[in-house]
Amino acid sequence: MDDYAGRILADRYRLPVHPSGEDRYDLAESLAFDTYSGQEVRVRQIPLPEVVEAEVLDADGLPEGFSAATGYGRDRGGEPAEPAVRRALEAAREAARVPDHPRLDQVYDVFADGGSLWVVTEAVPGRTLGDLLAERPLTPYRAAEVAADLLMALRVLHAHGWV
Repeated sequence: MDDYAGRILADRYRLPVHPSGEDRYDLAESLAFDTYSGQEVRVRQIPLPEVVEAEVLDADGLPEGFSAATGYGRDRGGEPAEPAVRRALEAAREAARVPDHPRLDQVYDVFADGGSLWVVTEAVPGRTLGDLLAERPLTPYRAAEVAADLLMALRVLHAHGWV
């Protein structure tokens, strides 16, 4: 837990301290500690499109429904007011409804924070395909194994209307 003494996302996911010791997070993906479940998870940051439109300011000089804490406007139900942000959240939540499968990361949570969409998944140990290919070319047998795993994952996604 001491490794995860950095920023907290969504009042739940504790990020590790940046290697420089500064409180900065220019990350796309990181391990984090889920303070609710007590397990290590992976968080992926997806920048959301900037929404530029005319807005009516309230008495505090903030756009109506704007939350200074998150940087996004919220409707009365607590959801982001911007359609692009809402669509991104809905798509990620729909992906989270795909049942657990050994060839797919299980999605635990999705939320918007600080101009980004955050997707929280299980922390799966292993290397990326890019890392494997950088090491050396795959043998035909290994390439067939990777392709079979990929096709199985696509088959599951297709069965749930994704591809």
